[in-house]
Amino acid sequence: MTTIIVSVKPEETRMGVVANHRLCEYVVERNSEQHLVSSIFKGKVNNVVPGIQAAFVDIGKDKNAFLYMEKGEKLTEGQSILVQVVKDARGTKGPAVTREITIPGRYVVLQPFRDNVSLSKKITGKSERNRLRTIMETNKPEGMGFVVRTAAEGMGEKELLSDMHALISDWQVISVRGQRGKAPLLLYRELDLSVRIVRDYVSDAVTKIIIDDETVCKRVQELVDKMDNLDADVVFYDGNTDVFSKFKLNKQIEGISDRQVWLECGGYLVFDYTEAMTVVDVNSGKYSGQETLEETIMEINRQAAVEIARQLRLRVIGCIVVVDFIDMHTTEHQEEILSILRNTLSDDKMEPKVQDITKLNLVEITRKKARQNLSTILYSDCPTCQGSGRVQSPETIGVEIRRRLRSFMQEGNISKNLLLSVHPLVAKWLISTNIKDMEKEFSCAIKVESDASLHIEAFAILDNGR
Repeated sequence: MTTIIVSVKPEETRMGVVANHRLCEYVVERNSEQHLVSSIFKGKVNNVVPGIQAAFVDIGKDKNAFLYMEKGEKLTEGQSILVQVVKDARGTKGPAVTREITIPGRYVVLQPFRDNVSLSKKITGKSERNRLRTIMETNKPEGMGFVVRTAAEGMGEKELLSDMHALISDWQVISVRGQRGKAPLLLYRELDLSVRIVRDYVSDAVTKIIIDDETVCKRVQELVDKMDNLDADVVFYDGNTDVFSKFKLNKQIEGISDRQVWLECGGYLVFDYTEAMTVVDVNSGKYSGQETLEETIMEINRQAAVEIARQLRLRVIGCIVVVDFIDMHTTEHQEEILSILRNTLSDDKMEPKVQDITKLNLVEITRKKARQNLSTILYSDCPTCQGSGRVQSPETIGVEIRRRLRSFMQEGNISKNLLLSVHPLVAKWLISTNIKDMEKEFSCAIKVESDASLHIEAFAILDNGR
């Protein structure tokens, strides 16, 4: 049983997908931020860089968009082109765009610059694939392409064609605006989250949609009513308590940013992030479980594989993910873990690909990245450690102070009475371990003053009078 919970507030919209009382997907869209993925712009080529086969395109935002150019593609500075955002801006990088325009509907996706029909690989029945392909190829306009989505399986011709015609109408409006408007210009914005919930997240497995905004609730109800194959109950929540608190999901939401994730067996995962990849380490932790060492390892790795698939969706992790499983010594065990990973990732909309396991029991997963990682939306870098997750230890600061004093002594600029103003943690370490040795070495009296307002790595050496 799967439930979708939506909270709509003036400052943000939040959506959680809950299966068996566990949060498996969590989306936050802040109204102060610009979520541009799938938006279509008429942009102006600002700069062409042949060396990296790319162009930077002005789409009217703070940062130019990055466009990878196909081999042989020619662009000139000042040229106007239609582009679609495939990745939001992040850090110092602007959004990434493509010239391969796609407009998704509930059952089909329009590709206006192609002329073919393709089907979701998850539609496996041969007769059903033939039926859907025939409907689309018979009715689609010449010179336009379509992808048939998984949700189309079992749907009638009427529903498919209605979806197709709606997308064609949208494209005609976009095309006309693109011809008449001056770049940079927004031509199409992706639907808001409440509508995308029905289009992208509601399936046969969803039994209930709970929404805390009456207007949005009615809108979603109307969309669900139009879809004959959906039986989900749409419920308006009007309680005084936050809807996620009501369903006891706050603790799970707070844990999304945790570096360490515990498994039911007592093992745990550790997540570390770099700009290019995410590394997940699997550890045995408190689990000492089964009769044999190999079976103990396998139980931890099995649970880890399932939880990793959940965490990738929950944390919105993309690009390259490297998982370091606990060492397995047989091919059968390695293949079992790979199979679990592939099965649990099969419903992920970002289409993860699991590579073979290495001799060191490392598994590489590639996952499409469109939205920012959830942690970058909810958190900013720590002003103390600048996002490194570390600061110098009190001992390291103490050593630096001593080094500085030696330099003063060699220059003949050291007072007989010194005042050290330091962070409380450094003060505690100096007083308990180091201050008497320093007084002896430098033949002076040293007073330590604790100042909680100081950065832990900052200190001041002052003349305390003669």
